[in-house]
Amino acid sequence: MGLLPAEIPDIPEVRSEIVPARLARKVAPLFGIPWAEGPFGARTWICDYNKITLSEIARGAPLLGRGRANQARLAETATWAVIDRVAVTGAGQSLPNEIPNATLNRFGPDTKAGVMLTAANRLLAPVTVAVESALGLLSAADGTALPIRLRLAAWAALLLEVFRTQPALLAAAIHARTIQRELLVEWHLPRAGAIADLPFARCEVGAPHLAAGSGTASRPRDLDVADRTVRTLAVAAPEEVVDRLLRQLMAIGTRQSSSHLWLSERAPGHLVVEALVPPTELVSRYIARIDHLLDAEPAERKVLLPRVPHVAEVSVLPLTGRRAVLIALLAVLRQTQFDAEQRERTRTAIVPLLAEVAALAAQVLEPDDPLTVLGRCRVADMLVHTLRHDRRQDLAEPVAVLMSEAERCVNLVEAGIVDRGAAAEAISSANVEVNILRRTNATDPGAGLPPPENLDAWLRRSWDAYRRILEIAPELPDAGDGITCSAVGHHLHNYASYLTTHPDSEDDLLAATKLFETVVIPARELYWERTRSFLPLRQSLQIASRATALLTRRAVDAKRPDEARQWAAKGYAWISRALDDQETAELLTRSSEPAAHFCLLAVPALLAAVETEVVGVGPEDVVLADRLLCVAEGWARRVTDDDERSYSHYDLLVDLRRRVNLLS
Repeated sequence: MGLLPAEIPDIPEVRSEIVPARLARKVAPLFGIPWAEGPFGARTWICDYNKITLSEIARGAPLLGRGRANQARLAETATWAVIDRVAVTGAGQSLPNEIPNATLNRFGPDTKAGVMLTAANRLLAPVTVAVESALGLLSAADGTALPIRLRLAAWAALLLEVFRTQPALLAAAIHARTIQRELLVEWHLPRAGAIADLPFARCEVGAPHLAAGSGTASRPRDLDVADRTVRTLAVAAPEEVVDRLLRQLMAIGTRQSSSHLWLSERAPGHLVVEALVPPTELVSRYIARIDHLLDAEPAERKVLLPRVPHVAEVSVLPLTGRRAVLIALLAVLRQTQFDAEQRERTRTAIVPLLAEVAALAAQVLEPDDPLTVLGRCRVADMLVHTLRHDRRQDLAEPVAVLMSEAERCVNLVEAGIVDRGAAAEAISSANVEVNILRRTNATDPGAGLPPPENLDAWLRRSWDAYRRILEIAPELPDAGDGITCSAVGHHLHNYASYLTTHPDSEDDLLAATKLFETVVIPARELYWERTRSFLPLRQSLQIASRATALLTRRAVDAKRPDEARQWAAKGYAWISRALDDQETAELLTRSSEPAAHFCLLAVPALLAAVETEVVGVGPEDVVLADRLLCVAEGWARRVTDDDERSYSHYDLLVDLRRRVNLLS
């Protein structure tokens, strides 16, 4: 189940609310929302808004297509039946509680869009209230309002979660909203004095009637979960703020997105769209795109951390509201950590705050609630990521929590409690952190962590579960026109990265290189070409060069110089591609964690090329390696308060400095 699900409404006693509730019950199964008490039970369809007809909405089930009329004969003896995912009826029969055309035709100006938007708003009404409640409790730790960019990040993350919970429904509702708003725009022309008293026909411009832009119950124009909730943010251009986010949500699953959407069956007949949508990058890109609409804020305001609401403030909310509060808090904290400079400025203060969020989740949610598991996993993940750079930190408890909650995610997916996309995101992120610890902190005898070999065995099982959850075939899918490659390949980066961390396994290193070269890097190249965002591609290029550097070392040790030179040349080409980009140049001007991480991967690739005498490589590359190593050494001193030996990658720094000095 998703975290912010639509709810099938009861039929109310208030007459004006009866039709929206009936429409909601019809629309829900058509767009992946099961209605257990309905005529179809858990059966759902995933319909295309552009293809579905008003008649199918009225029935609450798809109609027979042309050429399939013979199937109707199979149901002639019954009132109705579902055959090959189509609801067919006997002669002169109808489905239960079909809505008459006269009722649907009240809606406009586009009947289908008006009906769809009305139904979606009714289905998402509890979620809309939950989002408003969460944003109302969001403030800075000092009691003032959070910076607008952080409040927008929380709002966008909540809407993203609404989308991820029911992608087909929200996509259809966004389509309907767009159509309604386009049709409800009209001219407002003043009359010339000579025609001030001229009567106008009903359909003429200037005829007196309700202003089109305001919308009514039968002529809706707003998607409440977006248009109503944005008012709590008091932004200057709310319509454009909403429009830009909804356009970005509609791009999910297309060539413009790194997200992975796929059709799956959670139970027999219950078809859904599963969505792996990493939120932080999407939200950050959205905030950057609307930055010109936002007022400038003092620099010190940009790093204010949120106040964690008291249990009493949250516990009175419905379940969806309690979840929304926690999602908003985690979104703000993740957004703060996503910015490298803000992460450094809040590295100490964020640790107790994360513990408060975890405690709040435990107090306001049941132990088996999906957000209890996902929230604990995310909090532990951020704690480990924040603290692991300094070997003096005690990581035993957060690592144990991270591993156990990642395992629970796997179990709860199989039980149908946590949806596949949310679990996959949490597991992949947890695996990255555990894999880093396996090679750094866990090698210290007194670290209190499982031995590296135990962590590696755990990671093998966890990555196998990740592939199962994403329902990826044993053989990688054909890239085809690029959509499949872009969708799946983009998210195999972390798995391929894990394979590169086994210097003693040539099979793993070769598999990683092949996966990067044939699937991951092409997918991220496509993403860069379409979005001009270089960050994902740079990350893959720098990690892929680690595999080639290790293969170069193995070939050198085996006295195979030509093979060593080939691997070094491949890694040099990849890391040069990363170094040549302007985003990388800007990254290296700052002392930050991402800059240090890049340098620790770039230097070995450069040195391997110099040491094996790759054509075109020379002394200038040694100078470059020295400069990059200085960046990493500077950040190591910064993060450990000048105690470099406490840095988690200290041994690597020492070895790279030795190699640079030898070549210099």
